[in-house]
Amino acid sequence: MVLPFDLKRVALGVVVGGVLGFGYQKLVGCRTGACPLTATPLRAITYGIVVSLFFTLAGCKKTDSASSPANPSEPSKKEPIMSNAANVIHLTAGAFEKVKGQDKPVLIDFWAPWCGPCRTQGPILDEVSGQIGDRAIVAKVNVDEEPGLAAPFGVQAIPTLVILKGGKVVQRFTGVQQADTLVKALEAAGA
Repeated sequence: MVLPFDLKRVALGVVVGGVLGFGYQKLVGCRTGACPLTATPLRAITYGIVVSLFFTLAGCKKTDSASSPANPSEPSKKEPIMSNAANVIHLTAGAFEKVKGQDKPVLIDFWAPWCGPCRTQGPILDEVSGQIGDRAIVAKVNVDEEPGLAAPFGVQAIPTLVILKGGKVVQRFTGVQQADTLVKALEAAGA
């Protein structure tokens, strides 16, 4: 049986959460007994375990052995975090200045691999890139790897999509956008 998480990490999270919950109850906890979460050591431990499980499971990924197919002749069913389309550029700080100053419109998707909506936006960008061709540049910036690229655009939520023309922002979107919306925006920007 293949589990979608690492049991050692979950067990460690439970132990750490329980210890932290107990310690919080003893050091800071409720003195009147009216607090529902920290009135007793058992409640505080339970609360600590639940909170730590939430964070532990949210941060767990399948291990390489769990994600590889049982039969090597079968293709992997694991979905890619982001697409690998050749016509969607993954920008780094070094390439950003070259792309930003282009005469044709540039669509930049600010994303992160842990963001569910960002994973939804990835295939849509592939579709946009296929429809728009070389009339525009479609690019992605991983905000975890390149935080300095997101800051000048005031990116505070992801996915954030920005359309640049001549280095200036002409349109901005926050949240998942459909392909037709993005294609129309690129065409309005001169694509």
